Amino acid sequence: MRNWKNWLAPVFTCLTVVALALAPLQLSILRDQGLTGTVHTEALAEDSNFPARSPALPRRLQLLAQQRELADSLTIIGQNLEGSALAESVELARGELAHLAEAGILPKEIEPDNADLFAGKVYLRDQTDLSSAGFVELSGYDKESGEYRSLVLDAETGLVARLEMDSVWILKEPPDAGEAGAALLDRLGLEYQPVENSPPWASFRLQGAPVLYYVTIDHTTLRIGPWIDWEALDLSGDRNASLGIATDAAAGAG
Repeated sequence: MRNWKNWLAPVFTCLTVVALALAPLQLSILRDQGLTGTVHTEALAEDSNFPARSPALPRRLQLLAQQRELADSLTIIGQNLEGSALAESVELARGELAHLAEAGILPKEIEPDNADLFAGKVYLRDQTDLSSAGFVELSGYDKESGEYRSLVLDAETGLVARLEMDSVWILKEPPDAGEAGAALLDRLGLEYQPVENSPPWASFRLQGAPVLYYVTIDHTTLRIGPWIDWEALDLSGDRNASLGIATDAAAGAG
């Protein structure tokens, strides 16, 4: 009986050590099971080198369209902007809004400086080929007019890649959807083909990536942004292969 008691303490010690060694592994397994089939979003460390591979603009816009329609094909990492980074992004966005008003894409009555904009940065990486791109997302309200505005800027060029605005001026002086879409794509320096112009909406097919840009005007709301060109993918006979082909072509063009 005495010998059994002498061995009891060492046995408990060994079991404790083994449990502590296995605990991180079990926690990791449980965490991975919980993340399976979900979009992984996490804060970006300052020393991160993400994105590792930035393709040409058409492919970057395809990633933006994938975020909307095929989020599970991407690794998505978000970063809050604060201090000088936030101030610079807001100033850049207001400058873009002013330019869009001058170009006739937005009503000239829009006051870019009135809204308090909140900004963050998002990085998108395609899991199939590691093509990556960064975008600055900003949104806010004009307290005086109640106007809502949401912009997505391409991080490399600083230009508007996606836009949504709700303003009474869009109802009073609606822009031409075809002209607004063409002006935005021209500013981005993209090659495109008009697909349809049926006011109050229009669509454009980009060259170099399976992307359709839609412009829609609904009452007081204007939306311009990229979507996946499913028709182009269906015509190719293989959607997954087409995404890869478009990626390689866009990367080569860059």
